[in-house]
Amino acid sequence: MISPAEVLQILAALGFSWMRMSIALILSILFSLAVGILAGVNQAAEKIIIPVLDVLQSIPILSFFPLALYAFIAIHPILGPELAAIFLIFTSQVWNIAFGVYESVKLIPSEILEAAKSLGLGWARKLRNLYLPASFPKIASNLPASWANGLYFLVACEIITIGESRWKLFGIGTLSTEFILSGKTAEFAASLAAIMTAVILMNLFFFIPLIRLGERYKFQEVSGEISTTWIEKVARALGEVAKKSPLRLRFSIKFSKLISVEKISKYVSLAFIVSIIALSTYYLFQWNVIGSMWVLADAFLRLGIVRPLLMISFSLLRVSAAILVTLLWVIPVSILIYEKKRLEKVLIPAFQVLASLPATILLPLIVKIILDLGLPSEAGAIILILLGTQWYPLFFITGALKSIPREEEEVCKILKIKGFSKFKHLYFPRVLPSLIMGCLVAMGGGWNTLVVAERIILDHFVWQVENPGIGKALSEAVSAGDIALLTAATIWMAGFIVVFNRLFWRRLYEKAVVKIGVRS
Repeated sequence: MISPAEVLQILAALGFSWMRMSIALILSILFSLAVGILAGVNQAAEKIIIPVLDVLQSIPILSFFPLALYAFIAIHPILGPELAAIFLIFTSQVWNIAFGVYESVKLIPSEILEAAKSLGLGWARKLRNLYLPASFPKIASNLPASWANGLYFLVACEIITIGESRWKLFGIGTLSTEFILSGKTAEFAASLAAIMTAVILMNLFFFIPLIRLGERYKFQEVSGEISTTWIEKVARALGEVAKKSPLRLRFSIKFSKLISVEKISKYVSLAFIVSIIALSTYYLFQWNVIGSMWVLADAFLRLGIVRPLLMISFSLLRVSAAILVTLLWVIPVSILIYEKKRLEKVLIPAFQVLASLPATILLPLIVKIILDLGLPSEAGAIILILLGTQWYPLFFITGALKSIPREEEEVCKILKIKGFSKFKHLYFPRVLPSLIMGCLVAMGGGWNTLVVAERIILDHFVWQVENPGIGKALSEAVSAGDIALLTAATIWMAGFIVVFNRLFWRRLYEKAVVKIGVRS
């Protein structure tokens, strides 16, 4: 029987974890808007930002541990670990939102851009009236996947371990792990129920209303009826109160005279550059740079050439198998949800709840099932990769289907185009860019989940695959506190991902954008 004190402990832990994840999600949205819009409108920035995002989204969360350690934990013994956890959660939530914003801006119809240009809209007007509304549907549709990924890595973010150094934060991830590893089944079930309840409430009162609100910002000639969400009602009420405030007019006039949006962006960019230079200078003086380079070179020599290529090959096969399985069920289910509106109200919330369940907490149960069935460890690895990646293509594709212009649906209805013919001529061309982008993000997420799927340590419980893997190597380096080997393996992994994405995924995406008749 669960005591009232344990119930309060579970609720308090849930509150702490939800606070960390909410802060990280807000930061993810702000970061995504900044880099996604800039990459979408500026070709020079696009050539720099997109490859960097490709690399960063594919770097496993374990590889960010040294940065979290030296940049945040060293700040303060209490505040530092909290900042480190928020930063690590941020690295698991941000990338699909950033790519969603970038895709939205890239897919703005050329006639809309020409109209904005002919009207002489300035940068601030374009941002407020064009880029932000165009990005909103993708941001809203990607929020569940980002929240799910943050929960997937919640245990790793709340238990930061590098070699002998260990920081354990109070949260639902650490508490649930303690319950299941100590055999407290009832307490673990209660914590899991609390997570599911909180996720359902988040979807009902936050994510789903935002997704429905995003349908107002579709580029189409014919608009359908969209019911007003509670968020709009609250925003209107607050807007009416703000309009009646005597301070509003004076503040807005003074503010507009003080500084413009262009000056703000200029000052923020300058502050960012100065901060990077200052931090780089500080660490150059603090660290023995020459000695560190020799240590890193020794780590590369220890890895060799054949070993990392072999590890990456095994990992690539696992991730590719997981994405293939994902597409086999995601594409038909997404179309079914789009065509049957009643199913959408049932399945989407259900998928969002399932996506938000932290798979790492269920790891001992998954391992037990695999061992009882006599399945190889590779099957367990692919299942864990699936749990961390399958939701990206699902939410990307369902979001793309919702953006299909209503007039194209009407044409198919008049011409009685159904079944596979409709998929071939309407659905597939329209979802192709989002399908490819979803697979790209899922591939990046797959590389990230390898540090959990190939090897993970929960207190004294160790799960690992028998064959080589780059995620397994990264986890072993972290356990040994070998930062040089961790860095070398991460560089190998990042280098392969950059080449693979540029030669395969990016070329596919560019052809898809051209295929559906929008600007490249």
